[in-house]
Amino acid sequence: MRKTLLALLLLVALAACGDPPKPLTPELKELLALINEVRATETICKKGGEHRMPAVAPLSENAQLNRAAQWHAEDMAAADRLSHDTPPGAVHFRPGTSPGERITQAGYLYTAMGENIAYGYTTPQAVLQAWLDSTEGHCEGLMDGRFVHAGLGRSGDYWVLDMAAPQ
Repeated sequence: MRKTLLALLLLVALAACGDPPKPLTPELKELLALINEVRATETICKKGGEHRMPAVAPLSENAQLNRAAQWHAEDMAAADRLSHDTPPGAVHFRPGTSPGERITQAGYLYTAMGENIAYGYTTPQAVLQAWLDSTEGHCEGLMDGRFVHAGLGRSGDYWVLDMAAPQ
C-alpha cells in the first residue's frame, strides 16, 4: 500500500511539472522492433557458457518506462558515466537512485524489472548486438518472458532499455 501511494504521489508530481513522456524516436522504435525480432526466436545467450533461451512474447512500449529510460540516459550523458545507479552530476534523478527506484518514480508499479545499458554504440543494431554478445546477463534480460513492457532512451552514445512486468 505504501509503495502504491508513493508511486501515485510521484506520478502526480511528474504530471505537475508539465513534462509529459515523449514518444520514442524512430531510432528507438527500430531498436524495440529489433529486440522483439530476437524475442520471437530461440536465442543463444553466453552468460556462464552458451545456453539456449526459448522464444518469448514481444515487449510493448510503455510511456512511464520510456520516461525512466530517457531520463537515465540523459543523466548518464550529463555525468559522462555509464552506471545502473544514477551517477553524481545527474539532472533528473537523485544520484544513487537504482533502476527499480527510477521506474517507480516514473509511475510504473512492477512485479519484475530489468535494465540494460550501453555506451559507445551509434546504431540500434550495434547496441542490440552488444547486449546479445554480453556475458553480463543482458541477453538473458532481453529473453526474460516475465517482461511485457519496455521503455527506451538514448542521449548521445548512452542507451537504456528498461523492461518490466506490471503489478
